[in-house]
Amino acid sequence: MTDTNNNKSIHCKYLEAERIVLLPLSEHSVTDDGIDTWYAIVDKENRAPVGMIGMVHRHPEWKNTGLWIVIPDEHNRREGYGLEALRLVEQYIFDSLAYQRIGVRIADCNQAAVQFFKKAGYKLEGVQELGYFQDDQYYDVILLRLLRKEYINRRGSSI
Repeated sequence: MTDTNNNKSIHCKYLEAERIVLLPLSEHSVTDDGIDTWYAIVDKENRAPVGMIGMVHRHPEWKNTGLWIVIPDEHNRREGYGLEALRLVEQYIFDSLAYQRIGVRIADCNQAAVQFFKKAGYKLEGVQELGYFQDDQYYDVILLRLLRKEYINRRGSSI
């Protein structure tokens, strides 16, 4: 994968942790909202994909990105895959790309995801009232974020 950041190329083939490997799904896609880069979350033991994690609406010039995690099979949730993938991508975003913030937008109807990110150290930034529409119903959108300085503080306190 190549990331264009102020005309500098950053190469990242894959990201690896104890139980998982993140494999790039594509080079990247550029939209009006920024650059999206997605990885497959793959269990190393059985080589099975368990989900995806994506840097969405990434803005290298602003040094920030959004983040999504999708683990579709209920059996793979609450097994630690999401947190392990999140920590790998945070490390890449803050240490390699030197970004300043990660933002997360979650529909209020997905409280499991809201609690996951809060437990992972993301702070409540605000609420976009009635910002999500699904199944003929409006939901609030919860805005969470992690700043680089918070990531560094968290990493320093775990040494």
